Amino acid sequence: MEIRLISRLSDEELLCAAELYTAAQWIGPGDDCSFIRRAFAGSFLAAGAFEGTRLIGMGRVLSDGVSDAYIQDVAVHPEFRGEGIGGRLVHFLIREARARGVDWIALVGEPGTENFYSKLGFEKKEGFALWKWNNNSI
Repeated sequence: MEIRLISRLSDEELLCAAELYTAAQWIGPGDDCSFIRRAFAGSFLAAGAFEGTRLIGMGRVLSDGVSDAYIQDVAVHPEFRGEGIGGRLVHFLIREARARGVDWIALVGEPGTENFYSKLGFEKKEGFALWKWNNNSI
């Protein structure tokens, strides 16, 4: 298994990424997945875990490249979960962001991922609230 930066998803990698998004229940079977290619291309950093040429895990970093960064869309194919790939992806993304001068790194985790992220060195920021725009308000 190899983890490396991805600057552009090939057609095969896009299909694998769509499979990961579906497994994470971020999209449904048959949903348009073309946005994934644009999301990866527009990210500060994007990384993939590969078994041979097969994309089996992924993660992205959103950032201005100067101060703050947010880890996004960390997913590992169900067949490969429990092998430490997700943690290796997160640590890889942190190292790459820090190597580029960004050292304030945060994320929003799905319910149930608290233990996973706390083992990787993340701590819950008490007193902070997650705000999501209500697209029906305008």
